[in-house]
Amino acid sequence: MDRLSKLWPSRAVTGGNYELLPTSQDQSSNDDIRSHASSFSRRKRLCARPLSPKWLATGFVVVLILGGLYVYSGRSADVDDPLPTTPEPLPADAPVEQQPDVIPDTPTPPRPPPLYEEYNERERLLPQHNIFAASPDGSHAKFLWFANHGSHFGWGNYMQEMLLNAYLAYSAQRSYVFDNYTWEREGPDIADWNGKPIPARIPLSVFLSGAAYSRRAHARPDVPRSVSRQYSLEICPQDRKFVVDTRKIQEKLHQNPTASEIVEKWVEELKRIDEPCVEIHQGSPALFDYEITNTDRVLDIFPSLSKSPILANFGWSPLILEAFNDNLEYFVSPSDLDAPPSTTTTSLTPLKGLLALHVRRGDYETWCENTYNNGMSYTGFNSFTELPDKYTPSHRPGSKTTMEDSMRHCLPSIEQIVKRVMDVAGEGTTTTRVYVLTNGSRPWLAELKAALEAARKWPGGVATSRDLELSWEAKFVAEAVDMYVASRAERFIGNGFSSLTSNIVLLRMHNPDLDPTNTRFW
Repeated sequence: MDRLSKLWPSRAVTGGNYELLPTSQDQSSNDDIRSHASSFSRRKRLCARPLSPKWLATGFVVVLILGGLYVYSGRSADVDDPLPTTPEPLPADAPVEQQPDVIPDTPTPPRPPPLYEEYNERERLLPQHNIFAASPDGSHAKFLWFANHGSHFGWGNYMQEMLLNAYLAYSAQRSYVFDNYTWEREGPDIADWNGKPIPARIPLSVFLSGAAYSRRAHARPDVPRSVSRQYSLEICPQDRKFVVDTRKIQEKLHQNPTASEIVEKWVEELKRIDEPCVEIHQGSPALFDYEITNTDRVLDIFPSLSKSPILANFGWSPLILEAFNDNLEYFVSPSDLDAPPSTTTTSLTPLKGLLALHVRRGDYETWCENTYNNGMSYTGFNSFTELPDKYTPSHRPGSKTTMEDSMRHCLPSIEQIVKRVMDVAGEGTTTTRVYVLTNGSRPWLAELKAALEAARKWPGGVATSRDLELSWEAKFVAEAVDMYVASRAERFIGNGFSSLTSNIVLLRMHNPDLDPTNTRFW
C-alpha cells in the first residue's frame, strides 16, 4: 500500500467532480465523513496508546525487512507483451482484429499475475460511494449500467466502447457505472490464455484516472459522478433495476445510425424513465460495437465528446504515468520538457522530436488478409477528414486496391516501414528519435532497428516497446503506456485498421497542440 499511496496521494477536492473513471486522488470531503467516521475513531483509539521501546525496536526490524523485499521486488525480469489487445472471436467476415499471440512470459520461478487488490480498495473508498453525498450524487443520483459491455476484448476495443458508453450516460444525466477491464466475467481472478496466466479482471483505475477539476467550472452541475459496479450492486438490488433491451430502442432508428443519432435517441428515451437504476440487458447487442466504431459513422460524435468531461478530463493512471517517467529517455530530451514529470497529471504537451510508430505483428501476419478480403476501410476515428492519408477499400466501385496494397497498409515489411518513415521524417527537420509501439518478436525488431539506424542518424536513438523497463504491475497494462507516448508524439504513423491506433488518433485530435497533418498511416 505504501507504494500505491506514493502514486495515488491523498488530496482534498472542493466541489464535486464528474469523472468518467475514479480519480487518482484519494478525495476527502464532508460527503465521506459519515461513511468512514466510525472506522477512523477505532483507528484513533488504537493509535493513542504509546508504544514501548521493545515494540519500537521490533517495528524497526520489520520495516527494514519489508523495505528490502520492496527494493528486491520493485522490478521484474525481462518479460514480453501484456494482455491481448483485440476482441473476442466473431464471425469470419467480421471486420475486427484477432487475438495476438504474445503476452508476458512466465518468469522463473513462476510468478502469478498481479491482482491489483489495492486499486480495488481505492475504488471502493471513492467519496461518491456514499448514499449521504450531496446532490447530484448520493441518494439523488440516477445510474446507467451497461451489463452488455464487451469481454474478451483487447484494451483498444474496450476503451473505445467504454468512452462512448460513458458519454451516453453523461448526456442522459446519469451516473456511469464503470466496471473492470474484463477478460473473464466470472470465475477465478486468474484466467488462462494460450496456456499463460493473465488477470481475469483489472480495475479501470489501473489504466485511467479522472481529472481533478471542479464540476461547477468544467462540467454540468446536474450530472452525478461515476460509480463502480460494486457500489451499484449495493444501491441497485435486483428488485430496483429497470432493465432495457437495446433492440427495443435501436429499432426506432434507421438502419445505419451515426453515433450521435444513437446517443440522441437514447437520451430521449432515458429521460422518460424515472427509475434511478437502469440496466442495459446483458444479452442485448452493444450500442457501440465494431459495426459502428469500425466505420466513419462514429465521427459525428467527436465535437461534443471532445468538449465533454469524458475527454476534457481524461487522464492516465499514476501507474501509467510512473512507467512513462521511468522510461523518459526513450521519448524526449529532458531539456525539451516544459515541466517536471508528474505521476498525477496527464500532460498534453507534445514530445518534441519524437516520431512514434505503431507496428503490429503476431496475429496481424494472418489477420491482415481480412482487410482486403472483407473490403475493410480505416477504422472509425482513423477516418477523420482532417487526416492526410486516405484508403479506398477493395469493394468500393472503381477501387484499384490490390492485396499487395492492402498488406502494405496493414502489415508493412521492414523495407516499407523504413521508406515510409523517411518520407514522413523528411517532411520536417525536427524528428530526432523514433519509438516503436509493437508486439513484434525481439529478433524481428532488432532487424527493424538496424534498418532504421542505417537509413538515417537519429540523435535520440531508436527504441521499441521491448526496451521499456516496467514494474510487474505495469507489464500487464503496457499498451496504455504506449498509447500515452503515441498520443503526445510530435509525429505518429499508425495502423489505420487498428482500434489501438484509433484511440491514439482520437486523443491526438482532441489535443489542440498537435497538428492533424502529423498523424499518418502506413
